[in-house]
Amino acid sequence: MKYPERMARRGTGSRPFHSVVTTTFSIEFAAYEEVMLPQLMASGATNFLVVADERMASMSLSDGSQLPTQLGRDYELFSPPVADGLFHPKIVLQIGRQVGRLFVGSANITAAGLAGNAEAVVELECKDEPSPEREIVRSAWKYVSNLISREPGAAREALNWASDRAPWLVGPEVAPLQYLDDGTAIAFLARDGSASIGSRFMGFIGDEVVDRLVVASPYWDGHLEALGTLMKRMQPASTTVLLDADGHEFPLEAPRSAAIEFRAFPPALKGRFKHAKFVIASTATHDHVLVGSTNCTTAALGRDASVGANAEACIYRMLPRDRAIEALGLYECIEAMPIDPAEVDRRDPSPPIPLDEIASRKAGSFELDGDMITWTLPDGLSGSGSLRLLDASGSEIEIVAFQSTGESVQRRSFRLTLEKPEHISFVVVEQQGFVSNRAHVAHRSLLRRRRREVATGTVAKAIAAFDAGEDFDLWMHNAFDELARADLNDRPLPSIAPVRSRHTDPNEEAEPAEQLTYDDFMETRSPDTRVEVPRDSTLAGTHSDSIRSFLNMLVGKSLPPSDPDDASKDDWMNLGDEVEEGEINTETQRTEPQQVPAPEQRPNDTPVDAKQFVRMVQQYATNITMGTEPLGSSDVLRVRFWLMMLLYKARYPGLPRGLEATADEHGWPRMALRVIAAFFCGRRPPIRRLMIAKKYLEMPVDFLECWVTVLWTLDAMESVLVRSARNCEFLRFVHKARVDVVTILGLTPSELATETVLELRAYLDRTLGARLGLNGRDAA
Repeated sequence: MKYPERMARRGTGSRPFHSVVTTTFSIEFAAYEEVMLPQLMASGATNFLVVADERMASMSLSDGSQLPTQLGRDYELFSPPVADGLFHPKIVLQIGRQVGRLFVGSANITAAGLAGNAEAVVELECKDEPSPEREIVRSAWKYVSNLISREPGAAREALNWASDRAPWLVGPEVAPLQYLDDGTAIAFLARDGSASIGSRFMGFIGDEVVDRLVVASPYWDGHLEALGTLMKRMQPASTTVLLDADGHEFPLEAPRSAAIEFRAFPPALKGRFKHAKFVIASTATHDHVLVGSTNCTTAALGRDASVGANAEACIYRMLPRDRAIEALGLYECIEAMPIDPAEVDRRDPSPPIPLDEIASRKAGSFELDGDMITWTLPDGLSGSGSLRLLDASGSEIEIVAFQSTGESVQRRSFRLTLEKPEHISFVVVEQQGFVSNRAHVAHRSLLRRRRREVATGTVAKAIAAFDAGEDFDLWMHNAFDELARADLNDRPLPSIAPVRSRHTDPNEEAEPAEQLTYDDFMETRSPDTRVEVPRDSTLAGTHSDSIRSFLNMLVGKSLPPSDPDDASKDDWMNLGDEVEEGEINTETQRTEPQQVPAPEQRPNDTPVDAKQFVRMVQQYATNITMGTEPLGSSDVLRVRFWLMMLLYKARYPGLPRGLEATADEHGWPRMALRVIAAFFCGRRPPIRRLMIAKKYLEMPVDFLECWVTVLWTLDAMESVLVRSARNCEFLRFVHKARVDVVTILGLTPSELATETVLELRAYLDRTLGARLGLNGRDAA
């Protein structure tokens, strides 16, 4: 089985993975997107992060290579700062809720690395249960996690999403060397600042006498310092360097020990570039093996007190004698006669990659949320200039000028006027005398929506019910419950933090709260200064996001909305000095319903069971009002779900036997009011128990969609009910509920003027409003 195909397999017991973090020195985006990514997706993953050397990634985006089409949308790229040397580790880390898999080796994310070269890779799999394998995977996770900045960003978000769904990744520190059940040992080694990889490798060998040293490396020090250090420390009886006579870069002209013998790689590898990197130190009883990204150079392995210049990653294995030689197919090579170096052609080394020149053209990093693009500037860049925004083909679609602020700033944000900012893929920074390399744009909202764990069993069936979009009936509340339970199991709601006692030690540092009640959230935000900040959805990456998509589809989100300016003229949230009587006595005459169903749609004569709807709504109201537990995003979504269900089942020409528009017990207005009152009204309304993550700086978009639906439904009740003595008392309750809702929501005029609010109201008017024949609504 080929290397990428091994990544496609699901974990032990067919458990799916949900996240993949890969590290690489070189990257060819076409190889990742066309070869590696499909295999990773087959394993169940939807959350992908690539960590690559900044200069090599920049070069791949600007050297004429095929540009990526999924970068920043289906996967994110991050490049850690490298003070010296190279960012050189080659790791593939697949993470699941109950399983993990680790590959550590020599293969870059290039076509050659994934399919053409001769590479050496170690594979390890674990479950979430305690085991030596799990500790090695944890070590690799800690390493890659420490590469990513703790500051908020797309890369950190990807790691947080993964760790939230794999709590087994976190645990106490353990010994680096782990012993397996078969008596062999393993360790994950990376440059950590304390000791070099080479020193730790030789430390594991200890006082054992090394009688055979075998080294494979495509690149070497010019004077063989690293090889000399290995031989000096181990004092092997024999030293073999595996050499590709046709494609080597070994410095044959360099002075070397006469004890070094050259042997050919296995004949089966003929014609392939030998990119494998490994060291095998054999003693009387064991093979001590180092496999990974380290070439036999001091920059990689270190020397004496130097830890090395490169960021590298390797696996150490202690195996029974000759086990490594056998596994790598080297018996024939070791037993063959040595190659006479005098008969091997001297070869010029490959020209060095102009890393300093590439680094001098850094553009920084860019993230897009809605129509706001945020630029993290590279060190040393200041002054005025322009940002050239490019599409996926590299064609310019917009230029954004930036001016010097006179201050040193790390991040700058720009409001875009593009009609479709989602078309932006790359940015080039231009100043007088300076043109940067291309930098990709991370579409954070798309990346969030992309993440979702693979559903199985009843959860998969529940998602299918909403994804199909073919029905909306009472039985779907069971599917809603299934998805809500699955999401709650994924990330349980935190309990509401108790108020600190006045007797608490004032010097004791309070644990920072990660969740806020709705009231606290409304007090701490500053909406008037952030009206245009792109809004996140609390449902992104959850199973319940399928429900939100389904509800948006029902109101015609694929249709062009009517002019939002028309909706803004509707003073639908202005309480002013209104009086209850005045509100109730406004025009509430029912208009003649308009025929909205398409010509191919025939009226549905199947009656809607109003009694069953009444029972279900009453059950919802009882459950939400009697509960005491904190509420979360699924509870907000449930309010919108029930209102949309009632409006969708309301009587109209296409559903002549639907729920009536009456104030009676079986009418949809009364049931809708019961849903709203249960959540927003009373002495202790349940919305007071609603918790919102502290990371949200403004009202999450899924919350805002619910609030708009609630207020629109209250408007709809008043519009459909004929003014009469019979309805007067009910309309008083509708008005009181409106006052309670508006008061407790606390939305500002600026929030009510946002595109999300105006657009959704326009969609509701054009779809449900037209079906119900509401005043002033045009047929869709």
